Formats: sequence, structure tokens, C-alpha cells
Amino acid sequence: MTNQATTRFSLSKDTQTQHWTEFFDSKRQDHQLFAITVVFKPVDRINTRERWETEYAAGVLKKFRRAIEPNQANQESALPFPDFYFFERFESTGLRTAGRRSPFHIHSLLPIRKSQLHRVWSHDNNNLTDRLLKDIKSLGTVQSILVEPVKEGHTMEWVRYITKQKQI
Repeated sequence: MTNQATTRFSLSKDTQTQHWTEFFDSKRQDHQLFAITVVFKPVDRINTRERWETEYAAGVLKKFRRAIEPNQANQESALPFPDFYFFERFESTGLRTAGRRSPFHIHSLLPIRKSQLHRVWSHDNNNLTDRLLKDIKSLGTVQSILVEPVKEGHTMEWVRYITKQKQI
């Protein structure tokens, strides 16, 4: 297929953003949606996008899966949609510019089943459970993690923020 044909069938970013928003909002009855930012600390000279995406998928998301589903046989299906994440290094918003020392980080939206929410989220301190937070920080490459529930009606803003300046 040529680039012209590919372009003809691709959706605009606004349309894709709308579809992602509708998808995540359609899960709200049974799921709580969280916006997650994981900042990584470079511990060696291997600082590629693939490395940090692997650290996120195989490290951070694995910790979430284990917390949600203690039975290893069911861990793979513990997260209904773990693939909405984007790597950033030099992207910036209109309010700030990205400098040379911009951290390696990943933004994501992660739906968690409401029936299993208590395994990862503490309503008392409005944060991840202490155990999960400790497990994630035990990964040698995670500098910090910020997790916040996405309020109803704000999904599109989060999708736009996470996908800024990126092809989706």
C-alpha cells in the first residue's frame, strides 16, 4: 500500500482522540480509569525509547498485574487494556519548554476493574496502596510514579495530554 493510500484510510488525530475517549468512557460502569506518569532514572547508557517502554510494560505493569491478581495464571488478563501509553523525553507543553535534562517518562491511561480496585488503590490516602507503591519503587529504574483517577467528563483532556505531538 502506498503512503497516499495509507493516508486516505487513516483517521485524523481529532477523530482518533474521540474514539479513544469513547472507548475509555464506555468502560466506566465496571472500571475506574487512572492517568499514570512514570519517571525513569537513567542507570546506564541504554536510554532508548524501547528500553523505557519495556521497563514500563514488563516492570510497572507487571507489578500492577501481580497486585490485582495474585494467581499467576490469571495475571495476563488482570489488566483489560494495558497498551495505551506513550514515551516522552523532549515533548513539552505550551506552558513549559523541554530542556536538555528532561526526564525519560511514560504517560498512560489504565482502566482497573472496580471489583479489584481495593487491591491497588487506597481511598484513605487517595493513592496507590502502600504495598504496590513499594513494589513499583523497588524497580531500580523508577524514579517516581504519579497515579490519579480520571474524573468523569475529563477523559478527552487526558487523552489529548498523553498523546500531545504524537502519532496515534
